[in-house]
Amino acid sequence: MSEKFYIRKVAVLGAGVMGAQIAAHLVNANVETLLFELPAKEGDPNSNVQKALEGLKKLDPSPLASPAKLTCIQPANYEQNLDQLRECDLIIEAIAERIDWKSDLYRKVAPYLGAHSIFASNTSGLSINQLAQAFPEAQRHRFCGIHFFNPPRYMHLVELIPCAATEAPLLDQLEEFLVSTLGKGVVRAKDTPNFVANRIGVFSMLATLHHAQRLGLGFDTVDALTGRYLGRPKSATLRTLDIVGLDVFAHVVDTMRENLTDDPWHKHFELPDWLAKLIAQGALGQKSKRGIYQKTGKEIHVLDLATQAYRLSEGKADDAVKDILRERDWAKKLAALRGSSHPQAQFLWAVFRDLFHYCALHLEAIANNARDLDFAVRWGFGWDSGPFEIWQAAGWQQVAGWISADIAAGKAMANTPLPAWVTESSRAGVHTPQGSFAPSPPSPLPRGEGGAQRREREPQYQPRSTLSVYRRQLFPDRLLGEAAHYGETVFETDEVRMWHMGDGIAILSFKTKMHTVSNEVLDGILRAVDEAEAHFSALILWQTEPPFSAGANLLQLMQGVQEPTQDAGMFGNLKQAANRVKYTIAGKGSMGDLFDAAIGNVPKVEAVVAKFQQVSQRLKYAQVPTIAAVDGLALGGGCEFSIHCSRIVATLESYIGLVEVGVGVLPAGGGCKEMAQRAAQEAQRFANDNRIDVFPYIRRYFQNIAMGEVSKSAELAREMGYLRPSDRIVLNRFELLHIAKEEAKALNATAYRPPLHQRQIAIAGRTGIATLKAAMVNMLEGGFISEHDYNIGCRIAETMCGGDVEAGSMVDEQWLLDLERKNFMELLATDKTRARVEYMLKNGKPLRN
Repeated sequence: MSEKFYIRKVAVLGAGVMGAQIAAHLVNANVETLLFELPAKEGDPNSNVQKALEGLKKLDPSPLASPAKLTCIQPANYEQNLDQLRECDLIIEAIAERIDWKSDLYRKVAPYLGAHSIFASNTSGLSINQLAQAFPEAQRHRFCGIHFFNPPRYMHLVELIPCAATEAPLLDQLEEFLVSTLGKGVVRAKDTPNFVANRIGVFSMLATLHHAQRLGLGFDTVDALTGRYLGRPKSATLRTLDIVGLDVFAHVVDTMRENLTDDPWHKHFELPDWLAKLIAQGALGQKSKRGIYQKTGKEIHVLDLATQAYRLSEGKADDAVKDILRERDWAKKLAALRGSSHPQAQFLWAVFRDLFHYCALHLEAIANNARDLDFAVRWGFGWDSGPFEIWQAAGWQQVAGWISADIAAGKAMANTPLPAWVTESSRAGVHTPQGSFAPSPPSPLPRGEGGAQRREREPQYQPRSTLSVYRRQLFPDRLLGEAAHYGETVFETDEVRMWHMGDGIAILSFKTKMHTVSNEVLDGILRAVDEAEAHFSALILWQTEPPFSAGANLLQLMQGVQEPTQDAGMFGNLKQAANRVKYTIAGKGSMGDLFDAAIGNVPKVEAVVAKFQQVSQRLKYAQVPTIAAVDGLALGGGCEFSIHCSRIVATLESYIGLVEVGVGVLPAGGGCKEMAQRAAQEAQRFANDNRIDVFPYIRRYFQNIAMGEVSKSAELAREMGYLRPSDRIVLNRFELLHIAKEEAKALNATAYRPPLHQRQIAIAGRTGIATLKAAMVNMLEGGFISEHDYNIGCRIAETMCGGDVEAGSMVDEQWLLDLERKNFMELLATDKTRARVEYMLKNGKPLRN
């Protein structure tokens, strides 16, 4: 049996923008990390690294899962600390994109590398084989490219690029580390300029700029057309360039121009004059506060090519083009864009056409198969669908015919015909359930199996990797043609489904939009707990897609309470509710009428709140382990469900909080009760001389709830108290269900029993309430909170401190639940809470009144 290789310690060479952020993400994953930089000329030799670490604090979104992680990065420099490289299992070079500088650094550090160390360059597009020449021949087998995308914490893609000498097992070891430890999606790229994602993504941007200028479209109009309407990030095209940095984009384009002289599109690998001019002026985008866009006061201005000045950004998609873009069927959408004479539609068709053409012609040269190309673009640029997926969804042969016709007519950016494999009469696409199309044998370093023997029998449609790490992904990211079978159904309603995979562990998934909580969801959870206790060893709450849950559905709240005779109770039919709200917003009805109906139906509203509390308690005291598998948002009721489960298993990018104050109420599904109970348990653990002072522990939980604080990572959720020390944090969201199941098995391995009911919970009482009120009075007088914020805060304080009783009194959970429910209902009856609910329904964001 071969010895298992562990990556215990990593060194990052270069403390620039990427190097420092890569180091940050390594410590996010609890990997011991050194960050190297040139020594400072004066003072502390490591001050250059310290300056870079200070810079990490200013970045938003933060590259750190918690500010506390910053101290885990060990500063180092090339003059004093090279000996420490011998202890590192992985060294990642992330200095400037200059082959001469990189080569000089490699020659400097080569004598200090351990025999089993892996050395990897984070180059975004330089030749890995050329870089390898700087190492002695005996070390090249431990060298490869490892290209992270910016920002490294949030972008899923890492490209892994071998040189000619790279050992196959080394790539497999690195891939397992990147996937499971760092949570990344790995694409094996060939050693061609800019690899896969940048090669395709940057070409798409160049095509966009070319056709926008040809058709006279403003930059703001281009962004209005190429963002969410196409399933791409809101930053679309030009705004993305500003975020990335115009100089960075220019460097990537330069790499293409200098190294792809035989590319049929080579003449288009030039920066437009206006872009070169901006760079010369130092207008590099977001980092210089001016680029294609510029913020002036609260307004966003955009560069106007006609005047060479900035104007207000107000470009929009034409209504007729919007109608086309709203079409979900890609076949109809592309046909309508191609058939329209509107310049905006012609622009979009031209960009798609040239992108498809480019991908088809270069697939064989840059990627091992079509799946890798699509995933690279999706994970590296944030697209919902890759180029080949869109093409296939629109009808492969139909689109191929359109592209060929445009090439023949001289409309395309290049006149090279489509490759022969594209137009094979039997071809319906590139993605199938058996695998994705590979126009040539894979690279000499296939995954999970060695060498030439595999090359000879490699199918034309390559299946997914067989590396063991992917067995942890029970439902990996899917492409068109790949179906997911979510186990065997136990029961299913319109809003929930309970299922299993034959291993004795039940899974409950919500079917509501944003996985919001309705009355039927509450009923579904209660039924699922009963089923799990009767027939399964554990129950996992897991959603097939994020978020975990955005909380209670206000639309259903407003609809259900107006019809008190319906069995649906407070929550009713979502479609009817949406129609009512639209009716109200159109001026044909009053949101106040809906709200008044709610207040007039208090018994039914209170009954559903009580059911919410019942659900939380059932999850907490079930006879089998209950696991909340959290990914993305877990707000309000979603947070309350999770904190009552036996365990939370959360992805790092989980954003958790009790946010009910945003709509003028307090958490009443057990959230206030549970946090008060945790405060009491903490006070008990740290009590001196049997004196329990719960107030210091209540205070931080009170602040979280009263301010509607949401964690910006699962690590911060642990610091805020929403995750316990025993809860787990997962870096790769596709491993979440696997790890949740392993947690359930571990709990059962120790003869799981639910916690005992707490009948002696210490509370802060009226003294705690008075202290919290005094603090809020200061905030009110200082203008930091409104009168209604103060009112809500007082009720949260009353609930969490246990009401008007002596400090140190003992109460049970039901006492706190009753206080929750009472204060929720009283807040619901106020005019200002009504205004907050109305505003949230109309605008989708909270009102502070």
